[in-house]
Amino acid sequence: MIAELGHYALTLALGVALVQAILPMVGATRGDARWMAVAVPTALVQFALLMFAFLALMHAYVTSDFSVLNVVANSHSLKPMLYKISGVWGNHEGSLLLWVAVMALFGALVAIFGRNLPPGLKARTLSIQATITVGFLLFMVLTSNPFERVFPAPLEGRDLNPLLQDPGLAFHPPMLYIGYVGLSIVFSFACAALIEGKVDAAWARWVRPWTLLAWSFLTGGIALGSWWAYYELGWGGFWFWDPVENASFMPWLVATAMLHSAIVVEKRDTLKSWTILLAIIGFSLSLIGTFLVRSGVLTSVHAFASDPERGVFILMLLAVSIGGSFALYAWRAPSLSGGGLFRPISREGALVLNNLLLTTAAATVLLGTLYPLFLELLTNDKISVGPPFFNATFVPIMIPLFVALGVGPFLPWKRADLTPVLRLLITAFVFAVAVTVLAGIVIWGQQAYALLGIAVSAWLVGSVVTEIYRKIRPTRSIGFGQAFGRLLNLPRAAWGMSAAHFGIAIVVAGATGASLLTTERIEAVRIGETVEVAQFDFTLTSVTQVPGPNYMATRGEFTITPRDSGTDQSYILEAENRQFLSNGQVTTEAAIRSFSWYDLYAVLGEPAGQGRYTVRLYFKPLVPWMWAGTIFMVIGGFLSLSDRRLRVGAPKRSAAAPPATPPQPPPPSPPPAAYTARKAVTQDAHRAKRNKFLLGLLPLLIFSGLIGAMGYQLLFGKDPSLIPSALIGDPVPRVELEALKQDKPGFGPQDFGPTPGNDQPILVNVFASWCVPCRAEHPIITALAQEQNIPVYGLNSKDTREAALDWLDELGDPYTRIGYDPTGRAGIEWGVYGYPETFLINPQGQVVYKYVGPISPRIVNEEFLPRIEALRAQ
Repeated sequence: MIAELGHYALTLALGVALVQAILPMVGATRGDARWMAVAVPTALVQFALLMFAFLALMHAYVTSDFSVLNVVANSHSLKPMLYKISGVWGNHEGSLLLWVAVMALFGALVAIFGRNLPPGLKARTLSIQATITVGFLLFMVLTSNPFERVFPAPLEGRDLNPLLQDPGLAFHPPMLYIGYVGLSIVFSFACAALIEGKVDAAWARWVRPWTLLAWSFLTGGIALGSWWAYYELGWGGFWFWDPVENASFMPWLVATAMLHSAIVVEKRDTLKSWTILLAIIGFSLSLIGTFLVRSGVLTSVHAFASDPERGVFILMLLAVSIGGSFALYAWRAPSLSGGGLFRPISREGALVLNNLLLTTAAATVLLGTLYPLFLELLTNDKISVGPPFFNATFVPIMIPLFVALGVGPFLPWKRADLTPVLRLLITAFVFAVAVTVLAGIVIWGQQAYALLGIAVSAWLVGSVVTEIYRKIRPTRSIGFGQAFGRLLNLPRAAWGMSAAHFGIAIVVAGATGASLLTTERIEAVRIGETVEVAQFDFTLTSVTQVPGPNYMATRGEFTITPRDSGTDQSYILEAENRQFLSNGQVTTEAAIRSFSWYDLYAVLGEPAGQGRYTVRLYFKPLVPWMWAGTIFMVIGGFLSLSDRRLRVGAPKRSAAAPPATPPQPPPPSPPPAAYTARKAVTQDAHRAKRNKFLLGLLPLLIFSGLIGAMGYQLLFGKDPSLIPSALIGDPVPRVELEALKQDKPGFGPQDFGPTPGNDQPILVNVFASWCVPCRAEHPIITALAQEQNIPVYGLNSKDTREAALDWLDELGDPYTRIGYDPTGRAGIEWGVYGYPETFLINPQGQVVYKYVGPISPRIVNEEFLPRIEALRAQ
């Protein structure tokens, strides 16, 4: 009964949203105050109905109501209560319900706290917000009903993905959605301003708090997801540039740019059109991310669904809402008048540079994310874009941004002299040099590029401290007591900016340590054996079986002792492999001990035979600073939000009656010369307006190209789960691999291609002893080699020889040849995307197919065997 009530509330919310979308907009157009006033109660009622629907779905999960199909597919009666609740948004239908609930939440907040907004702007904003909600509610009601019943009801559910059964993933999606979806209200404000044709300092002050609120939650949500990947997936990384990771990061970059451009609108009454465009682009990227997650047009480990029909609906919604907003921008933006002028060396100039670099970075990430789609569309070539591309393009854009970030707050508005500003920053520069020299001594012999990241971080810290000191003690005549008083009286917005910039500096240092200074060891050890990692000894002391609420865990206990410390101090870490009872899936639980400036990190792998276990051990300097830095950034956002100047718009003023003026006689006809001059000015004005209109069409054209490419890929493209390779159609890489085993050779390019009596295709299987999916697919690889009589070459990558040999002794050796690649360099040449991977090589020595992930019987029958038979028949 509660599920039916939830469905009814969802349908009723659709009707209320339709009323909110139409009546206030018509009322604002006609100047009807009564119709405009409808926006507030409908926004509140819509939010109440959607919250009721959301709580009804949550009730079904909490009570394990397996008559609801969504609960059957994503829950289990043995799940802990926290994961029953988080299962509500851990699926396609539930996450969409959370999406529309957050949209309604922001509409209700504007209705409640927007008392100082002009009635017309408020009505139009809430109407546009409701229009977007209508589209998503239609999508849910027609294609993605979260309350669909199943009869007869099964006794048990299929459980939530075990990777999502984690506290980090319980809180990550709601926080991310508040930020991700919160940009919708900024978008609504921008479209309302375009319709009114008025963007001024008051509008910038009204829109900045909502941008800041969304930005703060988006920052926290991205950081929480990164932290989850770091400790849950067991590979020690925190960011992989996955398409859906990028889809949340791009709106963050654009929202950061908009926060800074809105300051220029408020302070200097300029960059109006640009700020409106950023508001539209930010939410556009949020919708594109939603499309990527739910359409399957690109492969992602974050995907909720891969249903083309659902993807078409979202694509249509995206085309109407965002395409319409870009068309509105092209039409109305040329009428937005410019503001004050400024010189390049000024506070405005620094903020413009900030915007250019941030939007260029966002464009780079978008290009890398969608490039495989466009390349296949235009040339039918296949390629995968991974971390090497993003690291090589994104980081060089960020370095000048961070350098400028230290200078910008010191520049005055309108015009500035750079010499005195640089003189103020001498202390920060000296501090950065000293820290870099000290770091060079500490990390001597390691990655030299790490010094660049540390130097940038130290420069930002020094500039933030210098800026605060300048604010509280602008002259030496001010005593420390008076300076302390100034410190306490600084505006919260100033503290927020300093905290956010300081947090960025700390994040840069942490990312540098995690990416460039990590020490990693992969070993196969027995209980009691010790492995040296950096200045620590890791000893595997025990391996036990431990029952969990809905899983069985293999727990490995590590004792870690500092070397050459002169003390007997030691630390205990407990890492687990969990096998879930409902579906048999295995997950890794890393053991991490955090200190002030480093992490000790241990992962227990699979048994390697002869009483050995594969373990992955890390010493990760500065990694805790990443999470500390993001906390500073979020605190900075909320500190700024708490400043009353950012929370309150311009006060409401009563309209003054216009003074009575006597009718004026018509102006005399201008002389011919004056008429000609005026006509020339008018023509110039029309020409300038036309050029602005054509320039305003550019975003619409680019967006139309994106929509067209994604639509073509969705409707006519190939299976997106098959990650392409740049090697397709090319000869195998010219890489010589040494033999893993003494009695079996390695391989190189000479071992492929036509030879007398050899017309067989060859499989190359990339594996590692620490890779759990490799273990799962190994029997299928063995069956392919034995039953199909096809040669299989093994490529053992980023592994130890001893662990790989023990792994093969335990599971069997189906390989004709085995190459050993301990550093992963050969894997880079082969374009390895993940583990495991399998390549199909034709008899001519060319790569014709690649599959990423563990091979299943379905993949063998549908993908490999038809291709193998076709090659044999040639």
